Amino acid sequence: MLTPKEISSLFEVQVNTLYNWRKTKPKLYSYLQNADYNSKINNEINVLLEYFSKTINKNFLLNEIDFLITSDYELITIDEVNEFQEHFIKANYKLLTTEHKLVLGIYDKIKELNIVEKYLLYKKIYKVRQVGDKNRATFFKEFLQEGNK
Repeated sequence: MLTPKEISSLFEVQVNTLYNWRKTKPKLYSYLQNADYNSKINNEINVLLEYFSKTINKNFLLNEIDFLITSDYELITIDEVNEFQEHFIKANYKLLTTEHKLVLGIYDKIKELNIVEKYLLYKKIYKVRQVGDKNRATFFKEFLQEGNK
């Protein structure tokens, strides 16, 4: 558990503000007190997810990954991640007349994923959207069909 001085230093917040938050925003203050613990838990989860991602063997093509990256949808909640394929198809329904094989093929592949795989895939898509182009063949390697890397 962090002291007010440690929280102040770590998050660049005045100690007086922290004492005020202890009374007015107790949940936030408690979260900040446990920030080191929360960080360790997040790190452990990320390590587990990275380990799990090595067991994924899916059949996406690079052009399908590119299509997923450029499609206009956003997943915020875990329920939305679980319904990834539905959000994808809603975002691309207008293309069904011209690109139906591509769109429906991607839809089917997303639908086959379990929730952890959907989460990992969307997390990677989101990251590429935020930071720009990465080496997609390497970054999405666990989702790409052999020979399409």
